[in-house]
Amino acid sequence: MKDDPEVVATVFELARYLRANPLACDAPDGIRRWWLPFPPAAMEKLLMALERMKELGLIEETCAADGRVRYRRIASDQALDALGSAGPWTMH
Repeated sequence: MKDDPEVVATVFELARYLRANPLACDAPDGIRRWWLPFPPAAMEKLLMALERMKELGLIEETCAADGRVRYRRIASDQALDALGSAGPWTMH
C-alpha cells in the first residue's frame, strides 16, 4: 500500500518547521493552526504524521500539567535534514 501523500507532505512540513524552531512544543490543535504553512491538514492526517515522526524518533509526546498531549522535537538537525533525502518511511 502506498503512503498517503497528505501524511507524507505533513511530515515534511513539520520537519521543516522543527528544523527552524527547535524549541517548539504544542498540542495537535496548535500544531495544525500555527506550524503548517498550507491549509491545515485534517486532524486525522496530522495525527498520523505525528505518530510516524514519533516512530522515527524525531519527536516525542509529553503530557503537560493541564493533561493535554504536546509534541516536541528530539531529533538532531541532521536527522531532520536526512528526512528529505531518505524519505520518511525508510529512515531509522
